Amino acid sequence: MGRRSCPGNGLANRVIGLLLASLIQCFEWQRVDDALVDLTEGKGLTMPKLTPLEARCRARDVLHKVLAEPVRN
Repeated sequence: MGRRSCPGNGLANRVIGLLLASLIQCFEWQRVDDALVDLTEGKGLTMPKLTPLEARCRARDVLHKVLAEPVRN
């Protein structure tokens, strides 16, 4: 937005998208308990959740295979 905006804004938006996609692709996600996720908003400028989301992640089997392979030049 204008001449004085951040020059890395477009790159940052793309990197965040790639990071989120990588987290979804490489890990299995589960809730810590069986309760439904509470989406009630708390007070604040950034609209934080009243109850933070607690999740457990586990690397997928494919990720273990990729990380176990030696790097070839």
